[in-house]
Amino acid sequence: MKVCIVILKLIGQSKFVRFAPLTLGTLILMANLAPTLLAAEPPQQKPKAQPKTQEQPAQKEAAAKSADNKNAGKTKKEQAWKPLKDKWVVSQFGGDGPVVIKDKLITMGLGDPLTGIRWEAELPKENYEVELEARRREGFDFFCALTFPVGKKHVSFILGGWGGGVVGISSVDGFDASENETTSFRNFETDRWYKVRARVDANQIQCWIDNKPAAEQLRKGHEFDIRYEMDQCVPLGVAAFQCKSEVRNIQIRKLTPAEIKAAEKEAAKPTE
Repeated sequence: MKVCIVILKLIGQSKFVRFAPLTLGTLILMANLAPTLLAAEPPQQKPKAQPKTQEQPAQKEAAAKSADNKNAGKTKKEQAWKPLKDKWVVSQFGGDGPVVIKDKLITMGLGDPLTGIRWEAELPKENYEVELEARRREGFDFFCALTFPVGKKHVSFILGGWGGGVVGISSVDGFDASENETTSFRNFETDRWYKVRARVDANQIQCWIDNKPAAEQLRKGHEFDIRYEMDQCVPLGVAAFQCKSEVRNIQIRKLTPAEIKAAEKEAAKPTE
C-alpha cells in the first residue's frame, strides 16, 4: 500500500506526461494482481518438531536380540550346561600312559593297564547330569569309563569293556558292568566320537550313548560302588583300559526343580 502512495505522488510531480498514464496503468495492474498472489502463496508454517529418538528402549531391544541369538536353537536344559575345565588332574594308577590336557581335548595314551583323569573341585552328588564325547584311537578294551557320584557312593559307566563290546554300570549290588541288569553289548568304531551322558536323581541312574538309552538302574533297594581299580577317578573321572582314547566337551548341569520333583515322586512310589 505504501508503494502505491509513493507512485501516485511521483505521477503528480512528474514533468513527463507520457510517463503518467504508464505508471498509473502499472499501479492498477499491481492492485489487481496483489490479492491473487496473496491467495496463491500459502502461509508459512513452522516445521513440526520431530519426536525424540528413544535410544534406551532401542538399545535394550538390541541387547535382547543379541542374547536371543546366542541361545538360538538351544533348549533351557542346554543353556544350563556348564563346562568342566581347568581342574582336571592326571590319575596315578601305575603304568599310566601319557596324558595331554588342553582346553577342550584330553588325550590319554596307552596304559598298562589304565590311564585316566579326575576332577578336583566341587560338583553335585545328587540331581545332576554329566556329559562328554569320547573316542577310541587305539586298542580293544574300554576307551571310556566315566566315574561319577551317586549320593555318597560312586559308579562307573563302561563303554567297550571286557574285550571291546560290554556296556553297563559298575557296580550294582556287587556285580560289575559285565554281569548285572544294566549289561549290554555294542560294537564301537575306532576314531568315531560318541556322546556319553549320565544322570543321577532320587529315583534312578540313567546313561545314554548318542542320546539313546544305554543303561538304567533304579536306586531304591540297591547298593552301588566302583571296582577298586577306579579309585583314582573319584569323585568324577574318565579312564581307559589298554587303549589310547580322547575325550572332549565335558560339562555338567543341575536338574531343574521340576525334574527333581518328578524324580522324587517316582522314588516315593511303593516297590512292586
